[in-house]
Amino acid sequence: MQTEAKKENSISPSSLKFGAYIDTYYLQNLNRPVVKEREFTTQAVRNQEFNVNMAHVEAKLEEEKYRGRLALHWGTSVVANTASEVNSDRYSNQLSTRNIQEAFAGVKVGKETWLDMGVFFGNIGYESWISQNNINYTRAFALDYVPYYSSGIRLSHRFNQKWSGQLQILNGWQNITETNKDKAFGSQILFKIFPNVTLTLNQFVGNEAPNTERKQIRLYNNTILEWHISEHWLIALQADIGAQRAGERFAYEPWWRAYDPSLSETREERSLAFRQWYHGTLWLSYKISSDYRLSFRVERFYDPKQVLAVSNSPNGFIAYGYTTTFDILSFEPALLRFEYVYRRSMDSIFPYRDAKTSAKEDFFIFAFSLRL
Repeated sequence: MQTEAKKENSISPSSLKFGAYIDTYYLQNLNRPVVKEREFTTQAVRNQEFNVNMAHVEAKLEEEKYRGRLALHWGTSVVANTASEVNSDRYSNQLSTRNIQEAFAGVKVGKETWLDMGVFFGNIGYESWISQNNINYTRAFALDYVPYYSSGIRLSHRFNQKWSGQLQILNGWQNITETNKDKAFGSQILFKIFPNVTLTLNQFVGNEAPNTERKQIRLYNNTILEWHISEHWLIALQADIGAQRAGERFAYEPWWRAYDPSLSETREERSLAFRQWYHGTLWLSYKISSDYRLSFRVERFYDPKQVLAVSNSPNGFIAYGYTTTFDILSFEPALLRFEYVYRRSMDSIFPYRDAKTSAKEDFFIFAFSLRL
């Protein structure tokens, strides 16, 4: 009896899989800045340098009633994405947080329902942290300013062949170590309109202020429409809107000084105003043959109040960009990529030669990745 019980609970070899991924790049910045690191991005951040964007090793399994994935990673995008993680608490897991890509365990709680807990990829946005999954190598502005990873618990359910959804309780907006006493909430609705057309709606709500400040509720909605027109053509659209309550406002009340000269002319009080930002992106990909693919991206990011993208410029972060990517697919499971990116801002915010700044940034990237 004991032998039979052990046999029933053992993991089948086919469900346990090991893997690895290596993503390397060289970036030639035509601005020729003095500084080595690019601004307003976490992908391919080093100028005029061969480097590793990401390398990871993984172990994952999916049995009938339980599943999980453990993946550890390294690279310049990893350091950039985890830079805001808390590192002052003694027991915050801070020494290993940076290297956790995913670490979650899940159980099946219904016929089509899973409950996962731990650290997992963020669900907002069309582009993945794994560059080989994307039709462009770099990420759109909006994808660099939404969570690459989340920490918490998620309930996912497939209603039928067309509808599925998720509910999440999270520590916050891309953080493993908690930054305040509140929890955030996320959700996803996925609808297969047709077999080749998918609509995805992602939402987030949570307080993004530390405990030392007034609550600043962040609301975010992400809409994605993906259409596989044919075997060769793919088009995708993404539209994002976000709003976050301002931390404070100052009421001008100079008359109180007539009673008490030590008082200020302004009085701080809770703000009811929300600062908003918007983003729109269009992707178009053409698979020329089984060996070659050409892809384009057009984007615009509008964050005048600098809620997400802090440029310290008069007009805030208002920018647009164009990306062209040529892929050589014949090395599968490896991928060889050539990409040109042009970005322009309303203000002069991009590092330029001789320690100056420019309103434009453009660069070429050569990238090679391998999935094992």
